[in-house]
Amino acid sequence: MAPAPSSSAICFLRASCAATDAPDVCYNLLLPYADTFHGSLARVARAASAIAEARQHDFADELARLKLCGTSAGKVADMTLVDCSNEVSTSNMFSNEILGHIDNLIAHQGSQKDFNSHRFFAKDLLYSAESGMMQCVDWFHAAGEAAVSSPAGKVVIAGCTTVSGYVDIAFMLVNAIKF
Repeated sequence: MAPAPSSSAICFLRASCAATDAPDVCYNLLLPYADTFHGSLARVARAASAIAEARQHDFADELARLKLCGTSAGKVADMTLVDCSNEVSTSNMFSNEILGHIDNLIAHQGSQKDFNSHRFFAKDLLYSAESGMMQCVDWFHAAGEAAVSSPAGKVVIAGCTTVSGYVDIAFMLVNAIKF
């Protein structure tokens, strides 16, 4: 079992997570890594982004498996599932780019213009990933009650909602990083 984080690391993590709309979720998610942040909000944001991207990757794999079986709710629901799978997989392709931009924020080299550029692109890619997942939820609702109430539809809606929450935490932490 890993040793408990130091009290200063815990206080810093709580203060960092206060920048999000879900501070308790943020805190619980990142607590195992608290001693690795060393007072750097950019490191907190990177850890949150890495976790969000890992969850998104796992969810993309789950959607790919679901896509093979279909929804059992008709052709429109099946097409919606395919579209959602493609959307989540596509936005996950940019995870290394997001982490690269955050790594540049951690390094804190260059001008304020460089800093703002890296922060902008990290936020933009995170926002795009979150937005795509919430579009999937909307698409399933638009496909009808059979799609929403199907086992696959429930997995898609729950997964998109959960993963987008993690992405949102990462987005808010990146947004809170200052030059």
